[in-house]
Amino acid sequence: MDKKPHFENLNRIYGNVRRSSSLGSILSFGRVSYSQQVALLRILAIAADKQLPLIDVLETFGKDIRGHWRYQIMRLVDLLRSGVPLAEALEKIPYVIPANAFFLVKAGAESGTLPSALSLAAEVCAEQRNERDYLRPGIGAYLCTVFVIMALVFMFICYWIIPKFKKIFYDFNMELPDLTLSIIHTADLIVTYSLLIIPVLLFLLILYLRLRHTGYLENGWRPRFISGRYYPRLIAPDVLRFLHVTTESGRPLLGAFESLSHTTKNPYLSARFGAILDDIHKGNDCWTSLHDYSLLTPSEVRLLQSAQRAGNLSWALKAIAKGIERRINYRLALIREYLEPAFILSVGCLVGIFVVGLFLPLVTIMDALS
Repeated sequence: MDKKPHFENLNRIYGNVRRSSSLGSILSFGRVSYSQQVALLRILAIAADKQLPLIDVLETFGKDIRGHWRYQIMRLVDLLRSGVPLAEALEKIPYVIPANAFFLVKAGAESGTLPSALSLAAEVCAEQRNERDYLRPGIGAYLCTVFVIMALVFMFICYWIIPKFKKIFYDFNMELPDLTLSIIHTADLIVTYSLLIIPVLLFLLILYLRLRHTGYLENGWRPRFISGRYYPRLIAPDVLRFLHVTTESGRPLLGAFESLSHTTKNPYLSARFGAILDDIHKGNDCWTSLHDYSLLTPSEVRLLQSAQRAGNLSWALKAIAKGIERRINYRLALIREYLEPAFILSVGCLVGIFVVGLFLPLVTIMDALS
């Protein structure tokens, strides 16, 4: 079989993706963007579907890129060349594909449906990238910028302005309000321990990266006990999509649940999937078991049971997964819309308390002088 036309198609596809997402402008800064991750996922899906050698495909892909992104791709090539399976190699390299694609890719590798899993993961991640364009993606950077600017202004006032105020107050031998004394005491503590701020921030950054690398933070921000213990619906779309891939390939659902029980690194989810598998072995309906362990609602169970009887199970699994994900994203966006003004209001209240505490003694001084 002649592989050259396939490689030319891959180059053309990647070239279009790169031009449309302006990848070349950020490659040299050590940052892997979501668009780059989706582009790699698409190429892996095409290569797996066409049964092309992954090492050759990735080396061809790596010729057109530079910087940190090229380094990540070459690491992936080295791991594959040393005999590491694709799913494990992707897991060893952080940020090489979208975080929400790892579960589906690994589950697909465990069940022997990797090409279909890669294709579905690429499709889902591409849709999520398009949705991000409408969800004000700069809100995190905006809030961080506001916080940093306010912190710098506050530290400047504590270091330079408040000592001047203290001298004025003490020169007049006046009794200060409790609020003013609290602000002065807080400012003294900040100035005294200001040198510890940078080490503490570095420690928090290292801790965050460590927790993310070990998998404790799912999708880069969510502690795994949230989806494992308190709200397993967060993982329901990935589970249903994996069952969709299994159904499309004609494999039995029992094997899919066996793969789920040892695919995830989340011990809480692993225990939950193990309990679901035990229920299925006892003869219980798999959809009812998913409902009993808080992954599905009663209406979704009825829809899946009806679709299974009608022979439309694969379509129903994919549609329900998308519906659950859309509702979760809507709720998260709603929470964010409430948290943003709450954050700004909290900062405003702190500024107001700070200003009132400093200017109350000045009003007293002006009254005394007049």
